[in-house]
Amino acid sequence: MQSPKYSIVIPTYNNCEKYLKPCIDSIIKYTEMTDIELVISANGCTDNTAQYLAYLQTTTPHIVIAWNEKPLGFAKATNRGIEIASFEKIVLLNNDTIILGDNWINKLDTDSDISAVWTQYSEITRQRFAVFFCVMIKRKVFDAIGFLNEEYETGGCEDIEFCKKATDAGFVLTANFDDGSFPIYHKAEGTVHDTNLVSDWSNKFLLNELRLSKKYNMEWYKWRLSNNYERAVFLKGDPVFPRETTRYEWAAKNLDDRTNMVEIGCSTGYGSQFFPNYYDYVGLDYDPIIIEVAKDQDWGFTRNFVHADINTYDLGHAATIVAFEVIEHLDNGLEIVEKLKAHCKRLLISVPWNEPKGFWGEHHRLHGLNESHFPSFTFKYINHHGELTATPQELTPANPSNLMLCRWDNE
Repeated sequence: MQSPKYSIVIPTYNNCEKYLKPCIDSIIKYTEMTDIELVISANGCTDNTAQYLAYLQTTTPHIVIAWNEKPLGFAKATNRGIEIASFEKIVLLNNDTIILGDNWINKLDTDSDISAVWTQYSEITRQRFAVFFCVMIKRKVFDAIGFLNEEYETGGCEDIEFCKKATDAGFVLTANFDDGSFPIYHKAEGTVHDTNLVSDWSNKFLLNELRLSKKYNMEWYKWRLSNNYERAVFLKGDPVFPRETTRYEWAAKNLDDRTNMVEIGCSTGYGSQFFPNYYDYVGLDYDPIIIEVAKDQDWGFTRNFVHADINTYDLGHAATIVAFEVIEHLDNGLEIVEKLKAHCKRLLISVPWNEPKGFWGEHHRLHGLNESHFPSFTFKYINHHGELTATPQELTPANPSNLMLCRWDNE
């Protein structure tokens, strides 16, 4: 019998009837099976996958099974398959693919170290990468740079990082089929978009993008955390822009003497560095990811960060509540101001002054806010360049906006 030349590694997680069977049927139909070793890495399967694979071993040559009782995620399951693969040329193939024509594997077998069916450009790594639903990789690449990074768990971005490391190490990646000519159908995200198998996929993928960008592109990392400029993002050690610096310096001078405070919409917690260390500070934000980033910055043991929805969170009572550039983001922002008053002795907020609709983009829900919306407050202003003033500065091309700083005291 002819010895195989290729190892085809297929990770699979349930959906045996929907994906795995049609995938393998198409391989059998369009492949000389004596040329390949079929490596199935089944992880956490609770359907009929085990029975199907047992049957397959009796009917098909060169079948190797990596069986894992628990779901491992794409990267780890793929790695288990690569580890037991026997041959120099390894094809990574998703289970939600169907081969559509003869000689597919010969077409994929080029002189390149990584031969891709489809490539995309990554803004994070600033390089093209092979999308790993179908790719041939020579074993020497794995030997040199290691397997897929398993920190990406469920999946997403492991192919981008692998190709980044491989090309940086001098290996050649080619894409001969970006025109769609390769004989394959790919459902795309067939498993991870199944909410019965993977919950909250979009959030998991965002976390993976952040992991990747934190290594290779910090500017992209901070931009993504900003949610398309919805919030200001600064990490520990970053210089803080003049307007943000001015408003926090103003807040630090206007804190109530009692040393407990809450900040609504704390972002990465960068504002907490402007407050005295002896103040017990709690930062709240609706975004769980930004809260984890805030915790990672190690702003100090008196700084605590909580994922919370201001509409439902029990604020208790604080001496000072700070809410900078928050109110205008909420449809019920003015009602929230009244709620905050009931939970503090002093309230410090900032909003764009008389902002026309569309000036700051889609994230703002309230527009045209001015002194009339905040009775019983006192006011200061910050011009476009971060200068603190007693009155709003004239709007000019050089000063297109002002912020309004508002202070309220519970007499």
